Amino acid sequence: MDTPPNNLDAPSVNRQIKDGVFRLLFETPENAAELYYALTGTKCTPDEIKIITITTTISGKLKNDLAFVVRGRALVVGEHMASPYANMPLRFLMYVGQLYEKWIKMKGEDDFLYRSKPYKIPTPEFIVFYNGATPKPAKEILNLSSAFEIERDSSLGSLELEVPVYNINKGMNEELLLKSDKLRQYAEFVAKLREFNNDYTDYIQAVRETVNHCIANDILADFLREQGGKIVSILATEYNEETAKRVYATEQAEEMAEKLLRMGLSKEQVSYVTKLSLETVFQIESEIQ
Repeated sequence: MDTPPNNLDAPSVNRQIKDGVFRLLFETPENAAELYYALTGTKCTPDEIKIITITTTISGKLKNDLAFVVRGRALVVGEHMASPYANMPLRFLMYVGQLYEKWIKMKGEDDFLYRSKPYKIPTPEFIVFYNGATPKPAKEILNLSSAFEIERDSSLGSLELEVPVYNINKGMNEELLLKSDKLRQYAEFVAKLREFNNDYTDYIQAVRETVNHCIANDILADFLREQGGKIVSILATEYNEETAKRVYATEQAEEMAEKLLRMGLSKEQVSYVTKLSLETVFQIESEIQ
């Protein structure tokens, strides 16, 4: 397994490595078929699964964790979350347009808009798996309409999008986890990662111990042996992108603070506007005097 960088921020890494594991684990048709059976009771073969996950976009920002088409009839869009997920219906709405466009282009039927007969598309189905530290119910339903500014006018067309969220932390939705061995092992991996993260001050050591423990105890063992290097690569790349964004935002805030101080605003006012700590504002003031 490749050696990961040693200057990683634990909360960011914790989220990114779990996202990477989820995406890599279920992007294989075999595992996606198992997951679909666990959720719906419908059995299908890997040959009947077509993975169409969004991996790149023009903006480079909108990617989803998992999307696949079952028998050309159902479009399943799945996400893993370890943090607040109130805006997931809106995110799914943004995903689904791109996914349909991708599916239609894959079939070479871009001209469907000019046909006289209705064009059939796979039925969209959505799912979120949650395993964050904040307590959540075993299952809840999120609705896109809860984000609408005003109640819709019944005389006009509107839109609804429902997203079920399953809590897959230990002790939650055990019946579902029994139906999908891969999902159960994934939940165990995350639980062990959280445990070791609390035990070790060095997050990288916690990650190594988690991987070693899981391989030794046959938890995603083959998957971790095969994909360990790729997981670390995703982890490092995504972390570096997040770090760059944070550094840039901090530099911008510090430049603004300097300008506001020169304009005569108080340190308290500057701290409030820029969201920088008073200690940081004091330091910036001392440097420009």
